[in-house]
Amino acid sequence: MQIFRQLTLALSGLSINSKWTPVSHSVHKEIGNQEPLPSKPEAIVLWHGLGDNYNTTSMGRIKELIENTLPDTFVHSVYIDEDPALDERRSIFGDANSELAIACEQLSQIPELSNGFAGIGFSQGGLFMRALIEKCPNISVSTLITFGSPHLGVSELPLCPKDDDWLCKRRNAFLKSQVWLPSVQKTVIPAQYFRDPAQYSSYTKYSHFLANINNERPEEIDEDAKERFSQIGRLVLIKFTKDTTLVPKESAFFEEVDPHTGRTVPFPKTQLFQDDLIGLRKLFIEDKVSFYDIDDEHMRFSDDFFVDILHEYFGAP
Repeated sequence: MQIFRQLTLALSGLSINSKWTPVSHSVHKEIGNQEPLPSKPEAIVLWHGLGDNYNTTSMGRIKELIENTLPDTFVHSVYIDEDPALDERRSIFGDANSELAIACEQLSQIPELSNGFAGIGFSQGGLFMRALIEKCPNISVSTLITFGSPHLGVSELPLCPKDDDWLCKRRNAFLKSQVWLPSVQKTVIPAQYFRDPAQYSSYTKYSHFLANINNERPEEIDEDAKERFSQIGRLVLIKFTKDTTLVPKESAFFEEVDPHTGRTVPFPKTQLFQDDLIGLRKLFIEDKVSFYDIDDEHMRFSDDFFVDILHEYFGAP
């Protein structure tokens, strides 16, 4: 029980920072691929972040922006529990694979989604939305947009607010040493996408969720998941350049940090891309991947930026 109390304390900052905060800021679009002509989707599905729930003011504001920008578009926000308080708790504690199964069944039963939809995921929700595309054969997703999502996992708990906060640092070091315990891997959601390149063999051996989603176990490659993800029409990745909640922040671009040099391993140099483990290289070669930098902290973006994204990829009436 002590481990879970400590994890709750450590994750409290991550939970708060994973909720959308509207601000004004500068945005940089990476030099990249030619954009397709925007196509208005019939429906858009949202998935909230860690420590958030489907019915918060921030998620309601996102839904409102979509409905105002794209009239007559059906919008659904994924929930694991209809009780908002329990939905929020289940974003922190639970079994990620079981929650994916719940979401898959939920979306499969909504008539308005039967012709396909676009997915928008925030922080942890972007990773889950991508996993849903891979693992749920009953849905069809045309476009996936993710904001600050841990596609290559997290290698640290949220950074301590002060560099000389040794108590915080010791606590985080202790929790990292416990992250591969089966009891933690099956009950603490963020632990299930913990991925430290310095502990890569432990990760591939003990990871309860992310190693499967990323097809990083050679003996367990899911070709169907790879095929499903490689068939989406557009992947839009958004990174926050001042992010200290998602560590490393480069994970939002499917990038990682080399534990020996401390340098970022660029998107095309990662094993995930080189070996095309989930179809990412295929998408990139087909000019279907876009990258955006937001010069701000985790999940801090403006209404204007979000609306611009809607116009860019879904058009407007």
